[in-house]
Amino acid sequence: MATAAESVRTAVEPTPFGADPARSVRTSITQASVERAFAILLAMAAVGLGIVDAPAVLQQLPYLHPFWGPVVALALAASFVLVGVSAFVQRIAQLAQIVCALLFLVALVTWPVTVQDAIPDTQQPWPWWFCTVGCTAAAMGFAAWRATVYTALVPAVYVVVRLSPVGGDVGLVRALLDGVYTALLSGAVLVIAVVLRRAATAVDTAQATAVRRYSLAIREHATEVERVQVDAIVHDSVLTTLLSAARADTLEAKTLAARMARNAIDHLEAAASDGPGDRTPVSLAELRTRIGDAVGALTAPVRLVPAPDGPARLPAAVADALASAALQAAVNSVQHAGGPDVTRWVRVEQQDDGVLVEVGDDGRGFDVAAIPAERLGVRRSIVERVATVGGEAQVRTAPGEGTRVVLTWTPTTETSA
Repeated sequence: MATAAESVRTAVEPTPFGADPARSVRTSITQASVERAFAILLAMAAVGLGIVDAPAVLQQLPYLHPFWGPVVALALAASFVLVGVSAFVQRIAQLAQIVCALLFLVALVTWPVTVQDAIPDTQQPWPWWFCTVGCTAAAMGFAAWRATVYTALVPAVYVVVRLSPVGGDVGLVRALLDGVYTALLSGAVLVIAVVLRRAATAVDTAQATAVRRYSLAIREHATEVERVQVDAIVHDSVLTTLLSAARADTLEAKTLAARMARNAIDHLEAAASDGPGDRTPVSLAELRTRIGDAVGALTAPVRLVPAPDGPARLPAAVADALASAALQAAVNSVQHAGGPDVTRWVRVEQQDDGVLVEVGDDGRGFDVAAIPAERLGVRRSIVERVATVGGEAQVRTAPGEGTRVVLTWTPTTETSA
């Protein structure tokens, strides 16, 4: 049974500390990135076409109502500017897209009302140049079925306008050709938008599921390790004690059974208070050497700052957590802080009765709040890893100001006892 227990311990033993495997995975497409790309593309199309076609719109103003013609044109131009601003302010992107789509539809539908004199046959009504912008804005701002209705309605209205005298009266064939062209182009944009959004939603769902399963696996792993330890104690101590007590006929046998019961209770109490796999306490010098050896194997130099050795001794589980988190912070620095010109260091020293480990660099830094939820390197491998042993991890960084990861641990009353 001892061999079986050792096999189970080996099977559930956590992997050695090191780089987060997720770091080698390329960033996947997400719904946020798709929406961001859509907003930028629409902004470029709206602002670009608005600037290019502005002279042609001004050329048709003499044929339009002196008040409503300029008002409609200026309102649509303002919506184009709002779409351009939404490329930088993502929270107003959908609002800008909806406003742009609705104002374009209003401009197209009210065209017969705003025209006073029929435009020349050689010219097209100015809303024609912005049909794609309006339909693209609808595809991005509306739900799929609303965008589909919009994409079908715009070409139909434009065909009717072109058949009317105020739209040029170009004949059925020419009007249908323009309408079919608009429908094909707008329909392609709608299909691309729907397909990419659904793919991005599927990716987001898969990532969220992976994060939940990863967290569940961590909890199950810890439970399994503890169960194996308790099973070993129960098998080796408790059951043996019960059998001895059942067979105790003499005073000496009863005394031995009582002593065995006391030892079994002590083992169970130790299992409840200590983490699985606790070993001999680790000195500050041993922790510094362990971290120094680990970061010395990285591809970029990491300087180990000299510091005086203190008398502090850490539980093995605490030393494991601090060493793992420090190495992960150093790996993050090597991967993201910059090239070989970046200075990196690790400092391990006693702080009061506890220990302080600092991993820093003078590289590019980053915005902690901007880390996506699916990225687990900092949160799981550093912050939560140290927190599980009663320590604290602080990430002090900002873009362009370097990064300092400060890990601290102070023994509690229960630990000291």
